[in-house]
Amino acid sequence: MRVFIGVGHGGRDAGAVYEPAALMEKEVNLAIALAMKDELEKYGIAVSMSRCTDENDPLAEEIDEANAFNPDVAVEVHTNAGGGSGFEVYRQTSTAFGEQSERLARKITERVCETGAPIRKPSIKTKLMHDGRDWFGWLRNVKCPAVLCEGFFVDNKIDRDFYKNREKLLGLGRAYARGVLDYFGIKPNPDTGRNVIYRVQTGAFVNRENAEAYAKMLTNAGYPTIIKEETKK
Repeated sequence: MRVFIGVGHGGRDAGAVYEPAALMEKEVNLAIALAMKDELEKYGIAVSMSRCTDENDPLAEEIDEANAFNPDVAVEVHTNAGGGSGFEVYRQTSTAFGEQSERLARKITERVCETGAPIRKPSIKTKLMHDGRDWFGWLRNVKCPAVLCEGFFVDNKIDRDFYKNREKLLGLGRAYARGVLDYFGIKPNPDTGRNVIYRVQTGAFVNRENAEAYAKMLTNAGYPTIIKEETKK
């Protein structure tokens, strides 16, 4: 099985932003997407992402990359803002993929509900243009069953309080992955890969202020971050 993950925004495009907490959608999306990828790969699923770092990531490029990968399903990861609360997911309505997209959206929603996360009602949605086609270019142009997930609202206190816990934030990505597994008919194994973790050093600085700024960015993106002072040899 092959899964493509579109990671919304990136680089100059921060997406939704909650200024008081320096919470940027592009960072949250990447944290969720990486957790989703990690979970899927435990089951031998081939996964490709539109970006794995903070880089410019235009939608047209995401769509081209998704179609070139020829996935069985594709999931676009976004985070919301602007007067609401909770998870919601947009599905395709085309005759080619509408039924499969709705089933994928339902499976992901069921898994997100299991986490206890805030859920927007109705959680599964459609949005159409005047000609009846899907509003979102992702849903309109990706050539496989696809959905667009809006994980939570960065400007809603209830949502922010729930996802203050980094494990819950990364758990959202794992919930997306388990919904995909359910769609494929793959039974999740709670013991798969749980006895091994991999720690990654992502930066080293001689200026502590730079180190703290970088650590803050990682923390906002949902990654556990520790600053360790060492003496250069």
